[in-house]
Formats: sequence, C-alpha cells, structure tokens
Amino acid sequence: MDAKKLIKNKSLCVLPWTGFYLETDGRVRSCVAQDPKAPYGNIRDRSLQDIIHGPEALDLKQQMKADTNPPRCNTCHVQEHNQKRAQGISSRLYYNREIGSKIDLDLLNDDNNFELRHVDLRWDNTCNQACVYCDPTSSSMWARELKQETDSTLRKTNLKVRDYVYDNVHQLVNVYLAGGEPLLMKQNLELLDRLKQHNPGCTIRVNTNLSKTDTGIFEKLCEFENVHWIVSCEAVGDEYEYIRHHGNWQNFSTNLDHIRTLDHKISFNMLHTILNYQSILECVEHFKNKGFNDNSFVIGPLFGPLYFSVRHLPQLILEETIRRFETRIVSAKDNLKNGLENCVDYMRSPHTKNIQLFEYFINKLDQRRKQNWRKIFPKLAEVYNV
Repeated sequence: MDAKKLIKNKSLCVLPWTGFYLETDGRVRSCVAQDPKAPYGNIRDRSLQDIIHGPEALDLKQQMKADTNPPRCNTCHVQEHNQKRAQGISSRLYYNREIGSKIDLDLLNDDNNFELRHVDLRWDNTCNQACVYCDPTSSSMWARELKQETDSTLRKTNLKVRDYVYDNVHQLVNVYLAGGEPLLMKQNLELLDRLKQHNPGCTIRVNTNLSKTDTGIFEKLCEFENVHWIVSCEAVGDEYEYIRHHGNWQNFSTNLDHIRTLDHKISFNMLHTILNYQSILECVEHFKNKGFNDNSFVIGPLFGPLYFSVRHLPQLILEETIRRFETRIVSAKDNLKNGLENCVDYMRSPHTKNIQLFEYFINKLDQRRKQNWRKIFPKLAEVYNV
C-alpha cells in the first residue's frame, strides 16, 4: 500500500500500529477521538507495552483491515460522513496524512507490528485553571477546589511510560502535548530536551491555555521550527476569566502576542456553551481583528457536562442564536465555516431541555467560588428572568 491508497481508504488508520494516547487517569487509547468508554487498558493494571500489543489493539486492527468501521472509531467516521468540505479533517485522516507519508506502510501488513511514531501525552492533571466545564480528572485546580487528592501511584507508573517514549524519541514523527496544562508539566521539558537533541524536526502540537510561560517549557518550544499552538479560548475579558477560572485575560493576550512573533502555526480551540451562546462570535471577531484567518478556528459544541449545553436555552433564544450563526456562516470559510455549521447542527438536534439543571449547577459553582454569573453574563440572566 502506498500513501495515496491509505488516504483513500475508508477504514484504516495508522495509529494502532504507530501511536498511543495517554489520559490523565492512566487509560490508554490509540487516539483522543477513540471511544473513551472502550480504552485499550490502563497503565495502573498493565504495562504500556502489554496494552499496545494486547487483544484490544489487535481486534481494532483486524476490524480496520476488514473495512468494518470499528465502533471504537465512530467519531472519525461520523465526522467524515458529514464532512461538508475538503478543508475539514478527522483525526484518522490527519494522522494518515502526517504519519502515513513518513513510514514504511508495509508495517500495516502484520497486526502484531508496532513502531512508535506518535504520542499524545497527558501525563497528569496538573493545571492552573479550573474551567467551568472541566473536572478533577483533567485539572488539579478542580481537584483542589473539591478537596480531592492526586493519585501519586499513577505518577510512579508514568515513569515507565516516560522511559518507553524517551527510548524511542528519535523516531517520533508527531507529538501532541495536552493535559491538564502541558506548559506546567516537567515531563514535557525533559521530553523536549530529548527531542531537541535527537529529533529537532519532529512536529509538535501543544494544546495550551497559554497562561503560564515562565516554566522553561514555553521557552523550549520556541526553539523548535515545527510547532502548532492550539490555544484554548472561547470568550474575551470578564467572560474569559469566568469560564476559565483562575485565568487572566491580560496575561493571556500578552502571551498570545508573543507567540505571534514566532514562525509557528496558531489555532484556537473553542467550545460553544450556554454561557457564550452568542458571544463566541464576538470572540472570533476579536481574533480576526488581530489578523487571524478563518482557518485558525476549531469550534465545536460542548457535549458535556450536559448542564452547560447550549440546547438548554429557551427555544426562541436558541432559534435566534441559530439565525445569527447562519448569517455568519455566509461569509465564513474553511475551518470557521465548518465549525459554525457543526454548532448549528448540534443546536438543531433533538434534546430534552432542563433549565433548572443549568441554574442548579451554576449557582452551586458560584456559591463555592464566590462569584455571580448574572453579572458576567447579563444577557443570559435576562433570558432566564432571574
């Protein structure tokens, strides 16, 4: 099989043969798009090598080669089926393009083969923000707020994963760093040191809140050429600081201006929620006014927790929001157009509204954090007449 045939294939993905995704709780999957309810296993129970060579991975490879569109990979297949334009891309297609063109595809002929070319590393839940839609598994600030202790045994187990990655760092093609907050994880500094020494041309993608840049990791990333900054932000000003609790809008803006001076790719990872149900469009315009184009925006609806779903809006307000999105879609292009269309599709999908559920949880959040969402989101407060 050559790279062109791989790209045209409707089922195969190179990742089961070449990469893995480590979650903050120790679960391992081939990638972040794979069904989280069906991981290969957990490094608490089995070694990483046992997991990536285990029966779950073998079964996935066999399903792919049989062109059965494995249920574990449904996210990519649904995305590809609904794709409205060539600019959009699923995780499967991305990795087939990025990795498939740089490996010997004979590797895929044997289901027992595995050669590490990609890692998606979420070493632990270390994070300096507690975003409203996040949880203790992905944020140490959330864990601290809820008085939950960090699992020290997982960090010890991660040492074996670290050693495996370091031993193969020279052959990595693509690295994805996320968290938690990847700019705070000392493991990433060690990994970047080794990449700089043994594999400086590796593509590095970092999904960051871009709030902390004095840990050495930020400076090290600036030394690489092939870096893609995926910046998490879906609101501006006070709304940003409420949604991304402990975040500082001015610090974020300063750090964003800094990475714009680098010859690196920058994208914005934006979630559409009930809190920014219309102001997410204002956030997009803010960044466009700073010179970013429509291909810089990766926007999608928030699927969970459900109480922050935009679909809990009263129907008349939801329909007005859809009209605003549709008006913006007319002039949008590339990723922005695709993302807005996906949000409209989600807003139109069937859903049982539960206004009380949203109010209960956000009021509980405010009580704990000593905040007042009504002052930050006055239009939303008017919607609920509270």
